[in-house]
Amino acid sequence: MSQIGQRVLVVGGSSGMGEAGVRALAACGARVVMADRKKAPDDLGAERVLEIDIGDDTRISSVVSEAGEILGGLDAVWNNAGVCHVGTLESMELDAFELSFALNVRANALLARAALPLLRQAGGGSLLFTASAASIMVAEGSLPYIVSKSALLTMTRQLALEYARDNIRVNALCPGWVDTPFNAPAWEMFGGRESFLQKVPELVPLHRMGTVEEFGAIVRFILSADARFMTGQAVVVDGGESLIKGPTR
Repeated sequence: MSQIGQRVLVVGGSSGMGEAGVRALAACGARVVMADRKKAPDDLGAERVLEIDIGDDTRISSVVSEAGEILGGLDAVWNNAGVCHVGTLESMELDAFELSFALNVRANALLARAALPLLRQAGGGSLLFTASAASIMVAEGSLPYIVSKSALLTMTRQLALEYARDNIRVNALCPGWVDTPFNAPAWEMFGGRESFLQKVPELVPLHRMGTVEEFGAIVRFILSADARFMTGQAVVVDGGESLIKGPTR
């Protein structure tokens, strides 16, 4: 990790892809502060672990400030926290629809707004949001998740354009199916995880789900100086699923 990504705040890193990302960043020498509402493993590798509820506007701002104080500034911020609610327009709970936008879109906007001054002070840096391969596709029964993640992807592109002049890169990681409990609500549409696994070969050209370690390596690259010419991108890592379903834009 050189130039961009030495001092990193990761939100949502106590398990799954977030945990793998923190470990990958720490392993290559980055100083990481991780924030989550769940307890993190003792051997995570983060310099400090903070508590956060991304539904709390005030806490989002204070966590960014605390991370900046601990690390002496920030070079990169990755928000991996979010929520997965599924359902059709008629079957979904309105509360779930509103919560999807609050946590998948609004919280990312507030985190970015709080981080921008610190990234400017560093001479530039990187913002990374976890969107979804669903951001570029449509699928039955997943309206709250797909629509909110699509909005996050559009915001990513908008911020990338607006803050390129500050040498701040903004990208969205768009995972396909990953073997992590976050996907449990979606698996239930197939009758549970075991039933879903039987469907994987017809859904994913590479015939498997992704591993969290694979995504940790991708996050490390996006936040590093090796990706310093990449901004405004939907980094789709889905085993080829979108090749079958096709993009919406």
